[in-house]
Amino acid sequence: MNGAKKGRQLTAWLLTGLTVLLAVALCWAALDLWLEGRAVRQTDPAAVIYSPEAVRARAGKVLPVFLAWLGTLVAAICFAPRNGRPVCSRVREAAQPAPTPRRLQWLRFGLFAAAAVLIVLGVLNGGLRDVLVKAVNLCTECIGLG
Repeated sequence: MNGAKKGRQLTAWLLTGLTVLLAVALCWAALDLWLEGRAVRQTDPAAVIYSPEAVRARAGKVLPVFLAWLGTLVAAICFAPRNGRPVCSRVREAAQPAPTPRRLQWLRFGLFAAAAVLIVLGVLNGGLRDVLVKAVNLCTECIGLG
């Protein structure tokens, strides 16, 4: 077995394991939050269960697994064969199209990174909740409940 094939196989197994681990960790965090909220609701029925702080605390515990999964996903994409060669391979055949200019690649990467950062900042700033409240209000008004 050559090195690239071993790398693909290793990243595939690692990605599979990390995907299962991430799913279990997310389910565990959600169940933990629900159980804690249920206990709080028994003592105070008007209590806010799903506060941003409570969700952030559980998300912080899952973050290392998510980052490991994301890094493995990038490696798996890099080792994925395309026309018989890994995507990240520098060897090109004559029949392949000309490479994308480096400036354009950096621009795409920069826009992707900026979008990811802005999405995360919007979620942390409470924008997700605002959108959800507006969607619920719109939905209930349309069907005549509100």
